[in-house]
Amino acid sequence: MTLPSHLTTLQTPDGARIAVSLHGGHLCAWRSADGIERLFLSERTRWDDVITGIASIRGGIPIVFPQFSGMGPLPKHGLVRTLPWTLLEATPETGLMRLGVTDSAATAQFDGRFALELQLRFSGLQLTVDLIITNTGEQSFVFTAALHTYLAAPVDAIRIDGLQGQPYLDCTVEPRTPCAGAGSALTITQEVDRIYAALLTPVTLTGTTTALAVSQSGFEDVVVWNPWDEKAAALPDLMPHDERQFVCIEAALIDHPHTLLPGQTWQGRQQLCATPHFATTQGASA
Repeated sequence: MTLPSHLTTLQTPDGARIAVSLHGGHLCAWRSADGIERLFLSERTRWDDVITGIASIRGGIPIVFPQFSGMGPLPKHGLVRTLPWTLLEATPETGLMRLGVTDSAATAQFDGRFALELQLRFSGLQLTVDLIITNTGEQSFVFTAALHTYLAAPVDAIRIDGLQGQPYLDCTVEPRTPCAGAGSALTITQEVDRIYAALLTPVTLTGTTTALAVSQSGFEDVVVWNPWDEKAAALPDLMPHDERQFVCIEAALIDHPHTLLPGQTWQGRQQLCATPHFATTQGASA
């Protein structure tokens, strides 16, 4: 798809490229050096509403802070994904972009003073996203957070490994229900909305042409989400059948909200590393 002209882009000498919206501090696109777009971005994103702070971007990597989903009194997924962020650094030679945002009158619903920094490092087939949260006030505050990563993938042809045997919270039903983990890889054939608590081992998304390893630190939980057809049809910023073109594998801090004392800093990271599928297959058979 053609990216909106107002996005800030950065390209490394090897051809890897990212595109960021300063409205929401939002990574919208990541093209690895092999020319493959790795993130899903909806063609129905309401950019006029995004620019005015009314709407958020559907796709890419939304920043969730200080509340995950509707699990609290704040707007869904918190406050910063509709705020204007500041570009702090953009260095193509090293593949580094830094963005920042601080508390303001627009975040008065949240009783905490903070500074957030998003660091994006990319080159070759790898992207590293760091979210750094600092308490700049005189009182401690409690938060949850996530990198709501939309991975571009034809869900009919992928499997997710690394979740086998792991218990999860099923959020497709009310009340949310604890479930035992299955012994096989996860495939997307219906609505999926799961929170895997305390999952620190890498997860691998494998398709017909590439494999993508997803690892994290700082973030303790992993969310896997796809709305499937019925719920996707109710989302005005998705095209028909878009739900078949992505799966969200999110680095999250949900199960144990974090208390940040005055002057303290917390950091969470998600790393995405792509490998051509033929190389993975050759390695497995060697």
